[in-house]
Amino acid sequence: MIRVVLTCLLAVAIAGVVFPAADAARADATTVKIGSLADDIAHAATTLSAAEDPTPAGVAGAQRHVVLDVPSGSWRAAGVSNLTVRGGDGVELSASVTAGSTVVRRVGGPRTRVAGDRLALGPGEHRLRLTLEAAAGGSVVVIAPATANQSAA
Repeated sequence: MIRVVLTCLLAVAIAGVVFPAADAARADATTVKIGSLADDIAHAATTLSAAEDPTPAGVAGAQRHVVLDVPSGSWRAAGVSNLTVRGGDGVELSASVTAGSTVVRRVGGPRTRVAGDRLALGPGEHRLRLTLEAAAGGSVVVIAPATANQSAA
């Protein structure tokens, strides 16, 4: 009987040490994933602006497509309840992690503008379309959600 009680106490003590470490590892994996998503968008924007010429407003020009896989939560990564994409000099991703923390990653690059000022995405796969447009003060990469027809192009 004493062995059973001691075994249960030992199991609870081990679980008390392991579970917080697992949660921290999941949060770290999500932070790395958000940074990777920001890098993907910034890389596409940089290659677009370096290789193409901007077009006037209303004229279809060069595009790049980026697929974002926003974590929904698993044993390996914490879930993201909301991912916000913002522009500026580069791109900024702000993720609200389901554990309650917020992860913000900013990656420099060409001037970007998000259609609608900011883009809010939930968990799952999202396709973005990046286009290069002429604007006052130089060119700007416009980030917008891609429709089914646009993402296949």
